[in-house]
This record gives sequence, structure tokens and C-alpha cells, in this order.
Amino acid sequence: MTLYTPLSEHDIFPREEAGKVVYHQHKHCPVKCVDGGDGRKQILQVLSTDPLHYMDPELQPGQWLDS
Repeated sequence: MTLYTPLSEHDIFPREEAGKVVYHQHKHCPVKCVDGGDGRKQILQVLSTDPLHYMDPELQPGQWLDS
């Protein structure tokens, strides 16, 4: 069965996250992150409507942000 939806597959089929999920504002871009516990956050998803945020290599999923 094919499901056509604008939702992310993770919204439909949620998975367990390794750490606490936090929402963070980095360079005026909202991102969904996992808190590493040591002041660092790993980006899970970019939550922006600006296409340029998706082209920024510092804002790609999997990147670490230092707070």
C-alpha cells in the first residue's frame, strides 16, 4: 500500500530517540535536536520554511551544534 502524505515518515511511524528531543534556534533557523547531555546537540530535522536553510552544510541532519 502506498501512502501519499506531506507528513514525514517519522511522524507516521515514530521511532525511539537515543536522548531527549529538544527544539533549538540556530542562526535564526528552528531545528529539532537530540540533547547530548554535554552541551552539544545533534540535528535530527530542520524545521524551516526558508529553502536556504536546507542548503547550509552546518544545518544538515547528523551535524553537532555546540551551545
